[in-house]
Amino acid sequence: MDEMTFPYKLNEDYYGNVKSFADDFLKYSSKFNFRDDEETLEALCIGVYWYLYGTTALDLNGNIHQALANLSQYRRAFPEDKIFIDELRGKLLTKFLFKPFKENNEKLTEKNLELLINFLEATGDYVDQIFHFKNFTHELDDCIGLTKWFCKNSRNYLGEYTSDLENYLENNHTNHLMEEDVIFYHGHELEYHLNMLGAEIMNRLFRPDFEKRPRKAIILPGCMALNNKKCRAKEDRLGNVCTFCNPKCNVFKITEKYGDCEVFIVSHESTAFKGARKEDMDELAIVGITCVLNLISGGWKSTNLSIPPQCVLLEHVACKNHWLDEDIPARINNAQLKKII
Repeated sequence: MDEMTFPYKLNEDYYGNVKSFADDFLKYSSKFNFRDDEETLEALCIGVYWYLYGTTALDLNGNIHQALANLSQYRRAFPEDKIFIDELRGKLLTKFLFKPFKENNEKLTEKNLELLINFLEATGDYVDQIFHFKNFTHELDDCIGLTKWFCKNSRNYLGEYTSDLENYLENNHTNHLMEEDVIFYHGHELEYHLNMLGAEIMNRLFRPDFEKRPRKAIILPGCMALNNKKCRAKEDRLGNVCTFCNPKCNVFKITEKYGDCEVFIVSHESTAFKGARKEDMDELAIVGITCVLNLISGGWKSTNLSIPPQCVLLEHVACKNHWLDEDIPARINNAQLKKII
C-alpha cells in the first residue's frame, strides 16, 4: 500500500484541518454578504471553475458544446448504450476540451458565466452543479474575490493531502486520453481542495435536515468491497445490498455495524438515487461515501432530490475504472462515519 502513489491521501489530521479551513473561509466570506453558506459555496465553485477552465470555455465552439451536452444527456437516459457513447465522447472531449491549464484572468461577466456553464455541460461531470449556477444572482465579482483567497490559502490547509498529485499525473500523463473521464482524471489540485472544503460546508449546511429524517442510509462505492468483481450483493431499488458473503469485507463490516441504517452499494455516482421514490424524498437522509472529486456533485445531486446528505471521504482512490492498475479495497475513517451517524 505505501509503495503506491495516489492523487490524494488522507490521514488522521484531515478532518481537523478541513474544519479549520472552513471556519476561516466562512469568516472571510462574510464580508461579501452572501445570502447563506450555500450561496457562498456556489460562488466559490463558479470562481474556481472560471479560473481553471475559463480560457477553454471562451474558445469552445457552440456546436461542439451542444453535441457533447446531448451525448451526456443521452448516456444518462440510455445507459445500455454507454460503451458506444463514451467512446465518442472521449474522442471529442480530448480533442476540444482537454487543454493544458492556463491561468484565466478574464473578467467574469454574465455572458462569460453562460460560456462557463456550456463548458461544464459539455464535460458531463458537473450536471448537478449547473442548476445552482444558472440560478446564481449574486455579484459575480465576489466569486473572484473568494477564489483569490481560496487559491492563496488552500494549499496551506490541504496541500499535504494532495502532495503526490503532480507526480501522479506526470507518471500517468497519457492515461485516459480519448476516454470520457479525461477531464475528471486530470483534475487540478485546486479542484481537489474545492471538493474537500465543499464537503465540509455541505455537512454543516445539511446537518439539521439530516437529523430530522426518520430513515438513514449509507451509500457505499463498489470499490469498498473486498473483491468487487466477485461481490455477491443483490440488486435493490436504491442500490445493491450486501449478502454477508465475506466477514473481511468493509461492506460486510459497515452493513453489520450500522444495522439501524439502510446500506447500499452504488457502482457509479451517475446511477445513485435512480430508483428514488417520493417516500425517499420525504423520509430519507444519506451518508455518501466517495472519492474527493465526486463530493460536491454528489451532495447537490442528493439535495436536488430533497434528500439531505452528509459525507465521508474515501482515504484514497481505489478503483481501476479511473485511477489504478487494479482494484484495491477502499478505506474510510470509521470514527468519522460513527460521528456522523
